[in-house]
Amino acid sequence: MDSDRRLGLMMASTTALLWGVLAVAMKVATNHVPVMTITWFRFAFAFSLLFVFIARRGKRRLKVLVRPPLLGLVAALGLTGNYLGYLNGLHFTTPSNAQILIQTAPLMLALVGIVMFKERLKRSQWLGVGVALVGFVLFAWNQHQEQVISHQDWLRGNGMIFLGAVSWVVYAAIAKLLGMRGLPPQDLNLLIYAVPAAMLWPWVDFALLASLSWKMWILMAFLGANTLVAYGFLGEAFKRLPAYQVSLIITLNPLITLAVMAGLRPWGFAWLPADRVGALGYGAALLVVGGVVQVLRRAGRIPVPPPAPAAEA
Repeated sequence: MDSDRRLGLMMASTTALLWGVLAVAMKVATNHVPVMTITWFRFAFAFSLLFVFIARRGKRRLKVLVRPPLLGLVAALGLTGNYLGYLNGLHFTTPSNAQILIQTAPLMLALVGIVMFKERLKRSQWLGVGVALVGFVLFAWNQHQEQVISHQDWLRGNGMIFLGAVSWVVYAAIAKLLGMRGLPPQDLNLLIYAVPAAMLWPWVDFALLASLSWKMWILMAFLGANTLVAYGFLGEAFKRLPAYQVSLIITLNPLITLAVMAGLRPWGFAWLPADRVGALGYGAALLVVGGVVQVLRRAGRIPVPPPAPAAEA
């Protein structure tokens, strides 16, 4: 295995790990900071650091901010919707539930590829879609049985997360299209971070930010750095590995979230979010991830955007 491929695998694995932990960290943050403020901070933090990085490499690359492509603006709105939908949904539901449900995004992207990019799904891929759908139903049933949160909050949270998944598909399809047209991934990221950072400014609670404890500031800094590093590493991983291989790795992030929650639960931390998954739920999670992996593994040409989530995905 050459060094470039090893580096790509390391970057993709780091992204999966960061996204696996991210759901837990964001759930904790939503108990203290409004969703709008968290979302703005993550984009503003990532934009500030990426702006300095790109400017030092050549100020001509900043022209994407002066003359942004229209599709780039739409992609930015899509990712903003993804962040807000996912985080609002996470506030009402649990990290494990959110991470499983957001896996509807890559499945929808695969179906969008049939229409936009004239892709074809093989029978084994359609089987993967079916397996994943069964997993979604079984996991939902398990969460209903566990009753960690109220049924009303569960339904509200799931609706918001699903809207976030749809928004991500809009972003991802456009990002893939812009990548095919030659727009560098990090340049697109700069635009995508800038738009919501400017758009969400009026709803930011700056007084609350100023009053946060040092512990919460560490958490907020982690959320911002997670956004920058995960997306940056993912964009670089796509340069070094086939897109479907990167997608297979990052699809594992829901299992990381479940493992983190299971590992922390016995310690009884007061800040740990309420979350409970039964044996049926773990089996269903494996079906969901296994089904998505089957779709992506057989994806000869399923479109995957250069700087894609799922992050929120």
